[in-house]
Amino acid sequence: MTDTTFTVTDVSSGTQRDEASVAFGGDTVTVEGTIWGANGCKTGRLLGAEYDAAADELTVTVGTKDREDAGDGCTQAIVEIRYRATATFEGGLPGTVVVTHDHGDGGKDVTTATQ
Repeated sequence: MTDTTFTVTDVSSGTQRDEASVAFGGDTVTVEGTIWGANGCKTGRLLGAEYDAAADELTVTVGTKDREDAGDGCTQAIVEIRYRATATFEGGLPGTVVVTHDHGDGGKDVTTATQ
């Protein structure tokens, strides 16, 4: 793995959704998903992107954090945080990708994809 990126693409009111999809293409794995935040001050963050060469498996872990510009006035409603994470590889893509969402409780697997 030579590079990773993470971008929050949208934050809006919603429900406790945890979902993700994985796309393999060229030298890049792209994960697009939705993680929920406890209130309007939350945004997403990449907690880790770990490649295990022996297992030929990439694990992408996404969590939430307080927005830096949040201030003191946060809505008390659940928000859905949509994101895109990419991992670039040299010499071939991993055979398996596991996406995990962690809300501070140790996380849970949301999606597992194989090429």
